[in-house]
Amino acid sequence: MTAEEFADQKYDLPEGGRWSELIAGEPVILEQPSDAHGNVIRNLSRFLAQWIEEKQVGYACFELGIIVQRAPDTVICPAVSYFVSGNRWDETDKIITETVPALVIDVASTVDRRRNMPDRVSYYRNMDIPVAIVVDPMEQKVAIHTGTDQVDVLDTDETLTARNDWISDPLNGPLLAGLSISVGDIFQQPEWWEWRKRSD
Repeated sequence: MTAEEFADQKYDLPEGGRWSELIAGEPVILEQPSDAHGNVIRNLSRFLAQWIEEKQVGYACFELGIIVQRAPDTVICPAVSYFVSGNRWDETDKIITETVPALVIDVASTVDRRRNMPDRVSYYRNMDIPVAIVVDPMEQKVAIHTGTDQVDVLDTDETLTARNDWISDPLNGPLLAGLSISVGDIFQQPEWWEWRKRSD
């Protein structure tokens, strides 16, 4: 199956294709993520939305299929893809894309995602994605992979801060400059979400 065929048929897969990826031409259904995964995404999306609204630089897509390999085609869906190139919001309504994100965030929240995370990071590196951040709810750690072989691992008492060497396009400067998130806050259940669950 090609990436384009996968996109055409994705909504016919179990769960409407929500947790589906294409690995070497074969559709794969990932485990449904846990509440811990959801907390990570809810928190990160809030932090990113606030930063993007303030700075008006780039935009984020969630669960967008990134074509990381051709012949056979492989499509990986990181939790967050952040873009700074091209027209703003170009990738928002797509199912798959070959556009290279400036940064991706993946969440190692289930057995299959944890097991395959080294391969996923290798795909991101081979695509020359400048920054790949892996959030691990089980270990409550954040690993930052950049274009070098160095991997920075942060614990809950540390802060995830955008660095000056996170550069996709020199004209745009460092990625997410000024963004700073307490790692511990990434894993907390948002108060508004707890209130919503009680009201349901």
